[in-house]
Amino acid sequence: MENTNRGFWPRLEYVAKTLSKITGLIGALSLLGAALATTEAVLVRKLLGWSTIWQIEFSVFLLMFSCFVGAAYGQFGRHHLNIDLLIIHLKPKPREIVLAAADAATCLICLVVAYYAWPMWWEAVTRNDHSESLWGPPLWIPYLFLPLGLSLVFLQCLVQVYRRIEAIKLGAIEETMIPSELKDIVAQEPAAAKDKGAGHE
Repeated sequence: MENTNRGFWPRLEYVAKTLSKITGLIGALSLLGAALATTEAVLVRKLLGWSTIWQIEFSVFLLMFSCFVGAAYGQFGRHHLNIDLLIIHLKPKPREIVLAAADAATCLICLVVAYYAWPMWWEAVTRNDHSESLWGPPLWIPYLFLPLGLSLVFLQCLVQVYRRIEAIKLGAIEETMIPSELKDIVAQEPAAAKDKGAGHE
C-alpha cells in the first residue's frame, strides 16, 4: 500500500492541519477563559467591592489570541467570510482558478504582514517591554499573536492553493458550488430527512 505521507506537500499539509486544529482548540478555550475572567471581574467588583487589576487586560489578550492565532482553524475549515455571489455562476474551471488566485492573494497578504510583525515582536522581547497597567505583563506575549497567527494562516492557505491547482490539473473539480449560506443547511438535510422518514414508520 502506497504511503500517502511521502513527499513535501502531504507532510506540509499534515503539519498545517495539525497546527490549525491545535490552535483552534486553544482559541476556543481562550474564549471560555476570557468569559470566565470577565465574569470573575464583575462579581468581585460588584459583590465584594474589590478593585480589578488583571482581568480586563487578561481577557483582551485571550481574545487577541482567539482572533489571530485561531484564524488558521477558520481557514482550515473555510469558515471565514466568503462572498460567492459572482463565482457561483462561473463554470467549474474558471471558478477554481479565481478561488486559487484569491487564496494566493491571501497568502501574499499574510506573508507581508507577518514579515513586518515578527520584528515588532522581537523588539518587544529584547527591550523587555511591559504594559503600563498595574498588572504590567510583558508585551511580547500579545505581540506574538499577530505574526504567529498570520504565519499559520499563510501555511494553511499555501496548502489550499496547492490542492486547488492539483485539482484543476487532474480535472477533479466539483461541477456545482454550494453557496456559503446554504452549506450548513445542506449538511443537516440527511439527518433531518432521516428523522422525518423515521416518523412516518
